[in-house]
Amino acid sequence: MLASQAKRISSFCISNGVISEQDREKYDYCYEILLSSVLNTFSVVLIGLVTGFLAQAVCFMLVFALLKNTVGGYHANSHLACFAGTVGTFLFYRLLAAIIPVGTLPSVAALFAVFSGITVFLLAPVGTENKPLCKRQKSQLKEDSRLLILFFCMVVLFLLLQDISPQWAFSVSSAIAAVSASLIVGLIKLSKAETSNP
Repeated sequence: MLASQAKRISSFCISNGVISEQDREKYDYCYEILLSSVLNTFSVVLIGLVTGFLAQAVCFMLVFALLKNTVGGYHANSHLACFAGTVGTFLFYRLLAAIIPVGTLPSVAALFAVFSGITVFLLAPVGTENKPLCKRQKSQLKEDSRLLILFFCMVVLFLLLQDISPQWAFSVSSAIAAVSASLIVGLIKLSKAETSNP
């Protein structure tokens, strides 16, 4: 479905002289990824709106997307799997936020931030089998990911030190912890692929 919609957008752009026919394949792929990202984000935000956690949903997705685009990690093999993974990750975060006692949330948020900081500093960035990173990309993304995770960890620390609901610190720390877990899974998947295809 997304692929056909992406092709329609490309066709529209070609017919209006925005892009050339020879670049069609590249734009088909870009529009497909864009549509997938919009669908995933819209779904999470809609769930947040319906359940009364719109602000936390927006915060979670914003932090998640910013860090994920920099550190890389696991990428699903299909748009459906990507959708299920994104929505499932958000629902898991909301479940944790609901069952963890409010008094314990600051400690869990701090633990998530420490875990994420160490993970990103040691492992990021991680490419994929289909999109490996060159040495120059790795170097730049490593620097960017370290600065970004440091910033988000400081945001968590600031929120914990202020008289602000611990839900906000937990929202940011859960998003960076989810990306860090994706980073580990992506590294394992990439290592297996490299072992099976020497």
